[in-house]
Formats: sequence, structure tokens, C-alpha cells
Amino acid sequence: MKPQLTQQNRTQLYFSYFMDCQTPQKPGGGPDQTWEVAEASVRGIVDLFEEEGLIHGLGLCSEPEVAARQPELFGEMARRGAWQALHFQVRGYRPPGATQDYDWERPLSFYDYDEQREVLSLAKGHWEQALGRKAEDYGACCNMANDWTFPILAELGFRQCYVSGPGRYNPDPRIGHFWWGAYTFSHHASSKCRLVPGELELYEVTITCELTQREAAPGVWVRGDYRPELECDYETTKGMAEAWVRDMLRRGHPVLYLLAATHNTWDVGDRTSPRRRALETTIRVSRDLADQLGLELVPASLADIHAEADRLNAF
Repeated sequence: MKPQLTQQNRTQLYFSYFMDCQTPQKPGGGPDQTWEVAEASVRGIVDLFEEEGLIHGLGLCSEPEVAARQPELFGEMARRGAWQALHFQVRGYRPPGATQDYDWERPLSFYDYDEQREVLSLAKGHWEQALGRKAEDYGACCNMANDWTFPILAELGFRQCYVSGPGRYNPDPRIGHFWWGAYTFSHHASSKCRLVPGELELYEVTITCELTQREAAPGVWVRGDYRPELECDYETTKGMAEAWVRDMLRRGHPVLYLLAATHNTWDVGDRTSPRRRALETTIRVSRDLADQLGLELVPASLADIHAEADRLNAF
């Protein structure tokens, strides 16, 4: 039987940006973060993306604790057009009404199937109850995952996610990055191995990053990614974005996209902040790159990118 091959979209460059909304004073959050900063950050980034006409591409990805503390805020931002996702940090998580002591202090990378499925199911229910909406998008804090994670997410009804950190490797039991050799760009996840495209309906969208890893410390490998916390200038940001898209073109990757990230740990509305300027630079770079390549920059949610990949019969 003649196979139906993957098609390619070479007219559009999808642009998506998300904010990981983390719990103040919990592992992974900013040292000076407060609930007031967390709200100001969300309002600041939504205002910016509305001004830029890109609100449909902005995601607010909240931990269950944050969703439960600020449900009205996230409801308002959903009505303004931002997409939503469950962002999860297993360390220190306690579901509401817990009657036992959960040993959830390690990165998710070190939990087996049963432990992972239990905590992810609880977190999903906690988030859904807080916001009154179904959780179909998932984001892993600090790229915490192992080979069980993708099939569990699929079993729980998630349809798209940002989980992997291609090129990252850090076996420290406090971190757990095992992404050496992972496929760099978006793909349907595998039920057999976190590193390769596979057969699951779940669609993994990787964050735009440097194409080559560097050794940050002995035995620890990282790639810099597309986020304002790095406070990169225009040339550095443009270099990363252009290398990313041109590599997609060389590989024949079906759908072209840029995915960038930030956190609710700083006041995005502060127009004098170097991070705010770096965020604005990322937007300007994305527009300039699309123009340079003769593409239309399209603000998109993870679900939009997934839908386009399915339309193209992508892997």
C-alpha cells in the first residue's frame, strides 16, 4: 500500500509564548516572588501581548496551587484570549485534603509509573476543579520526566505538552535531566521512549533553544533557550531563532514554529526592566525573521500547532 507521507507548511511561522505560573516560596519559584508579583506578572504579559496583537499565542501555564489561589485571574485572562495549561512541579506538592504524607520531594524524573500516575492524576483534578475547565495541555517544570511520563499524560487525556529539553543532561538526583539525544523539534510522543517521535496522539512541542549543547559543569550539559530571563540582545536572540528555523527547513520539519517561555516571578508590566525589553526583543525578532523568510507570523497555542501537524500528517 502506498504510504501517505508527511506534508510541509512553508507559508506560516507559528509563534507561541507561555508563562509558567509557579507558587511563591515553593521550589522552582523566584526567591523574591510574592502573590502580588505573580498577579502583576500575568497582567503585564497579557497587556503586552494584547498590545502586540498576539494574545492568541500566549499561554498561562499554572501550577494547581496557583490556579486554586488565583482562579478569577486565570478566568479573566482566558476570556481575553490566552490559552491555559497545567504546569507541574512535583516537589513539595500536596493535594487538597491529603490524609497521608506523600514522599514527593524528588524530581518527577525519578518516580515510577504508579507513583507518577497517581500524582499527575491528582494534580490534574486539582487544577480542573480550581479553574472549571478540562486540562488538555501540560508543561513539565524543569523538564522533569522519564519514559513513563508521555504515556501517562496520554492516558490522563492530555493532548499536547512541553516536556522535553533536548540536549539537557544532568543526573543529579535534585534535577534529573536525561534528554541527551532527544529529538529537537515538535513531534508526537512515544510510549516506549521519551527521546524519539512515536505513535501517541499526545503532541510534544519543544522550546526554541540553541542547537548545540555545551558542558556547563563536569558531566552537565545544557542548551540556552528563548526566554527573557537571559536578557539577551537583539543579535543573540535573532541568531538563536534563525538557526532554529533554518535547521527545521534543512530537516524538512513539517510545521515551522517558535516557542518561548518566561515565569510569573517578575513584574512583566515594568517597562524599564531588562527582562521586559528582552521579551519585547523576542517578539520583534520573531516578526523580523518571518519577514526575512517570506513567512506569515501566526500567533498560536500548542493546540493550534498540534492541529496543523495533524493536518500535515506529521510524525
